[in-house]
Amino acid sequence: MSIAIPSIDVDSQAAKIPDAIADLGFLFLKSPSVPSPESIARMFEIAEEFFLHEHIDEKSKVGYTIGNVGWIRVRQEKLDSEEHPAGDIKEAFNMRPFDSNDKAQQPLPPSLLRNQQDIASFARSCHSLCMRVLEALALSLNLVNDFFTSRHSSDRPRGTILRLLYYPPTDLRESPNKAHGDDIRAGAHSDYGSITLLFQKEVGGLQILLPPSSKSAKSEWLDAPVVKDAVLVNIGDLMDFWTGGKFKSTMHRVVLPRSEKEAGPRFSIAYFLQPDDDVLISRLTSPTSETETEMGADIGKRGMMERFGVDPDAEPLTSKEWLARRLAASYQFRKEE
Repeated sequence: MSIAIPSIDVDSQAAKIPDAIADLGFLFLKSPSVPSPESIARMFEIAEEFFLHEHIDEKSKVGYTIGNVGWIRVRQEKLDSEEHPAGDIKEAFNMRPFDSNDKAQQPLPPSLLRNQQDIASFARSCHSLCMRVLEALALSLNLVNDFFTSRHSSDRPRGTILRLLYYPPTDLRESPNKAHGDDIRAGAHSDYGSITLLFQKEVGGLQILLPPSSKSAKSEWLDAPVVKDAVLVNIGDLMDFWTGGKFKSTMHRVVLPRSEKEAGPRFSIAYFLQPDDDVLISRLTSPTSETETEMGADIGKRGMMERFGVDPDAEPLTSKEWLARRLAASYQFRKEE
């Protein structure tokens, strides 16, 4: 039986989100009311202007810092340094939330600065869509409907990031013989926060790692297609840990091109949702369970230590501490702000 990423209409089928996302950790949200198609198209125009036309000197002035913001050049990021030590063949630009007046809270290059109102509006729409997803997850766990949403505010300090991504054209190709074993567009990783929204444009290459099947102990990679008028949402490590594995994060990557179309430039936009900085992250228990058994106990303490580097029985980390730990392991090249 073939496996595919589920797809639902978020505006009419929100209650189906938890079941739809539980198995793979990924889900397509079809034609959401926000962000609007016009807003998404505008963001891709802004991203293309920055990556293709902003002068390298202006990009360098806003290089990536320990605040998890700024420009990341090609091969500067190594999401899977063991398998791909040469680094990812992509550029990125990270932006923290804007203030209530749509003003950036970090230095921006000219092409982004003059479009900051459009960017801020898009980010607000992404936050609104995320709240729809979080409310559905909370209700499925028999929690109050604002359990998660109240911990992901739109006006308090938080590590949420809007990321523009550009994968430049390349002559390299993905091949079974691993002739280019050190090369990849984005190394295998799972996201660090609560949930992620991903907007894709035309060119694919994203793959998600399927769990081993009963027929084979070897995990396989599933191609994630580019679906018109759909937003791809996935579970992050923090939500996985928080819910004790009820909703699982999944490894994913962007592979080298396998066709002429994929060899062209690839643009995507990711919205990484993170709880407010001071929110304590500890495993939830089911309020309906007579024994107060921790959800997802089958994962086990050892498994959580291996996956997240966090002892589930230790003092809870704040959201800010959780993110800082994960970023420190992946971004050793960061500079001071």
